[in-house]
Formats: sequence, C-alpha cells, structure tokens
Amino acid sequence: MYPLSPPAVYAHTSVVEEPRYKQRLDRVVAALETSVEPIVYRDEDIPRMVLEDGILAGRVSMGTLEVVPDPILLLNTFRFDGRRRERFDWLHEQGIPGEGHIEAALLGYEPWRWACYNLPDDPHRGDKVCRPCWRLHFQHGCVHKCKYCGCGGILATMVNVEDWISHLDRLIAAHPWQQTYLLEDDADIPCLEPELGCLGPIIEYFGTLEDRYVVIHTKSWNVDWMLDLPHNGNTIIVWSLSADTQSREIEPVCGTTEERIEAARKAQEAGYQIRYKLKPIVPVCGWREEARAMIDLIFERTQPDLISLCVFMWHAVDDMKRKLPVELLDPKILRAAEEARIPPSETMTAPYPDDVRAEIYEYHFREIRRHDPDIPVSLSTENWRMWRRLGPMLGFTATDYVCGCGPNSTPGLRRLQVHPFDAARGGPQADFNEM
Repeated sequence: MYPLSPPAVYAHTSVVEEPRYKQRLDRVVAALETSVEPIVYRDEDIPRMVLEDGILAGRVSMGTLEVVPDPILLLNTFRFDGRRRERFDWLHEQGIPGEGHIEAALLGYEPWRWACYNLPDDPHRGDKVCRPCWRLHFQHGCVHKCKYCGCGGILATMVNVEDWISHLDRLIAAHPWQQTYLLEDDADIPCLEPELGCLGPIIEYFGTLEDRYVVIHTKSWNVDWMLDLPHNGNTIIVWSLSADTQSREIEPVCGTTEERIEAARKAQEAGYQIRYKLKPIVPVCGWREEARAMIDLIFERTQPDLISLCVFMWHAVDDMKRKLPVELLDPKILRAAEEARIPPSETMTAPYPDDVRAEIYEYHFREIRRHDPDIPVSLSTENWRMWRRLGPMLGFTATDYVCGCGPNSTPGLRRLQVHPFDAARGGPQADFNEM
C-alpha cells in the first residue's frame, strides 16, 4: 500500500459490523504512516460530514494548492437495494447537490455506469471519439496528487467486493457483446492494495471467465502483490505513462517514468497483458528529447500490445496556467495556446490548437515506429477532426482502431472486429442503471 497519512478515516457502520469488511478496514488503518482512529458513521451523518466536517472541501484542482495533503479515506459498502433514486433525492433534500461518482460513493451506489459515448444521448457526441460501454466503479478519488487533477481531498472505496462480483456476474451475462471492462476512470485502484484486499478477488474472478477481461488503468508502481495471482491472462493493465519531467514535477506521487515501466515489465513477466497510454502528454521544455527517451525505455524493457496517445486537454488556457507550473512548459507551444484561446464551450480538446496537438502526435508516432513498425498506435479521447487528419498516418479510422480500454479491445487485437457503436446494441438496462 502507498505510504499515507490521511487527516481522517471514515468507516460506515456496514463496514465495521461485518467481520470480513472490518478486517479490510483494520489492515488499511494499520498500514498508515500516522495512526488514525476511524470515525464510524451512519447514512444520516452524511449531511453533517459534508456540510460541517467538510469532507468534500479538498476536492479542488491540486495544482492550485500550496500544500496537497493526503486524502481523507472513506470506506463504505455497495447497497444493491434498488433505492438509488430515492437516496439521491434524500441527499438533495439535505442541501447536497450533484449526482457524480463521489456522491454515489457516499450513498453506496453506482458499482457501474453506462457510458453512452457517441450515442445520440451523449452531450459530447461531436467532441470526442470514445466507445459506448459499461464502466466498472469501486473507488472514487486518488492519492497521486497530479497537479491538473481534481480527484484529491477524499478517497472513497467500497469493501464488499464479494457482493459486487456476484452482481457483476449478472451484468456481464446480460451484455454478451462487451468483452473488456474498464475498472475505474476516477481512481487508481492499486494504491490501497494489498491491504484493502479487493482488487485481488476481482482479478481472480475475471480469471475464471471465458473471453472476458478486466482493464486496470493505473500510474502506479505498486504491482508486486499481484504478480502471483491466478489471472489466467484475463487482466489487462494499462499504464498512463509520462516522460521524466512530467512524471516527477507534475505527477509527484505516481511512479516516475522508469518506475512505471519497471512495474509494467514485472507484470508482463507475470503473464499480464500490458499497454500504455501516453496520457496526458504535457509539452514541457525539452518534450521531444524526453519523449524519445521514454519510448526507448518502453521498448527496451517491455512489449506492449498497443500504445495510445493523448495531449493534455479538457482545460481552457488560463485554467491550465493556474494548475501547472508554467515555467516548465514549452514557451512556443504555450504561446500557441494563449493565442488560440479556445473558448470554454470548446474545451474538450483545449487548450492546445489542432496543429500543435497534431505535431505532438506525429512526433510520438515516429518515435514509436523507430522501434516497432506494426504495433497499433491510436488516439485517446481525441475528436473526429483529428482522427480524419491523422487516421491515414496511424492506419486506422475513428471506428476501427483498437484502444486501451474500449469494450472490445481484447489482448493482442490489431483492429476492431466489430463496429463499436453498432456492437452496443445490448445497451443499458434499467435495473443495472439503478444500482
């Protein structure tokens, strides 16, 4: 487990009253750097915890803070009682707005969510290329303190993994078209392991399935505990990887470039399928030289089955400058972002204009091709316009590329075998959405 000194630990009564879950709580607390007595709470305490104790007050962009503390830890259980809508209405009546992942975690809901990417009900349908699928959730929050991220302040995790798996079995059976399931895009789930004792059972569960895979998306170095698990090749680990300066100065608690690649090497030797997302690529001073060194190290130590690319985005330029150390940024590229000043309504791929992002993608692609002429290289969460521009170079279209975490991106696949939007005909089902 990561060395942590959280300012507080909260545990729901459902955690402390069940011996198996209480053991998980006790192991996590015992591994903390500073001794903390857990605060036991009930549902009716949540409004006070939010409005008076301020447990969500630290959920701000970490680059805006002078000192970034470790997050509060909150341990809870999923309910699976069909009362999601009722409980959210109650929370709103108590003066707590929002229905995001953190609010769901406080209530014990949303073990998975239907992601309607690029379908008619997706509000960002024209802004990014992503595939509709079920996304699995178990935690919300992070310990990594990346300067551009707002997922700090609190890390909420569930502990009743056995219940979660039994219901997941039903979800998978009801959606036979989906082969790969991303576990978390709002947390880095290996960070509390193995003390939490929940990711291991998930890996082992998928190891019992036929042609179904779990995707763990991480920046972590913390893999030694999982190397001997019976994963049976059904766990894909995708490392978000950044070059040296970014890994040390902008993502200070993640593994460094070398530490993440070394973790990937260990996992690959243990039989896990590994992938990389160079995401987000922050163009710092000397980014070309650092990218070349990073890509050299990738192929010197590992053999990924694909690599995805994504330039830093989702920010207006002034917002980016509030969060990132401006003195580290490539001044020419920063100036291009300042001159473009892409409006807030179009910030899905902002702040860098298309020409800048294309230049960065093309450079990384050429460096990858120096080592491997065939490995699939794709763009992650980019827009349709960029795919039309760079698709011929990459050798894919926006509908047939294999991505790091899509619902049909099985290990070793070179090109999608199904149309990603037609394949999602199984779609959401009301009873699963209400969990």
